Amino acid sequence: MTKTTAWLLSALLTLGLSTPTISMAEESQFPAYSPKYKQFDPPAEKIPKYFAMDKNIVNFQGEGQAKFLAIDLKFMSYYPQLVEVEMEHLRPILKNDIDRVLRSQKFSDLKTPDGPDVLREEILKTAREILEKHRLYPDLLIDVYLERFVMQ
Repeated sequence: MTKTTAWLLSALLTLGLSTPTISMAEESQFPAYSPKYKQFDPPAEKIPKYFAMDKNIVNFQGEGQAKFLAIDLKFMSYYPQLVEVEMEHLRPILKNDIDRVLRSQKFSDLKTPDGPDVLREEILKTAREILEKHRLYPDLLIDVYLERFVMQ
């Protein structure tokens, strides 16, 4: 500890102020999770990383209005190891289960103003369940975004 740092800490304590906890603040940006899940080192910076799943096209319950549902997805996490390695290994499982979710959708539900958001929540829930089955902490996956949403 340098003389300047020691003096600053002493001055803060004298004034009744708490000492800064930089390392604790940095660690608290990222969740601590159970050791039953695969552990990742916290990223150096809180910069979002994305995992893309393009060209998801399925037949769905179009109710005479549409026959196909096409969406492009991007999953967001702050953990590059999750999106660059782990989710890539799970791509076929994610594709299968997300396509199942898409096929079960109804045109009348999706055409409402909040229909796409409800679908996003369901897709995120499905992806998190897959992560958990593979010993990956599900809440490391923060969100999913629809880059394309077409019913025709």
